[in-house]
Amino acid sequence: AEAAQGRVQAAVESAVQGLEREQIRAMQGAMFRCSARCCEDTAASMQEVQRCIERCHAPLARAQAIVTAELEHFQVRVA
Repeated sequence: AEAAQGRVQAAVESAVQGLEREQIRAMQGAMFRCSARCCEDTAASMQEVQRCIERCHAPLARAQAIVTAELEHFQVRVA
């Protein structure tokens, strides 16, 4: 049983690492580039820049929340 649990754990870690490498990093790069464009808008107020940055972060935050929720659901099913 421990060997099977170890294989499942390794498979989950591998899947998460692949997802992070192939999807999340690209989203992080896009978020930072978007945020930098927000900061380059010298005509925008501080609040406008902050809202712009928050909009840039939203897709990544949603994706991370989905991954976290799915991992939690998987843990419940395995237990």
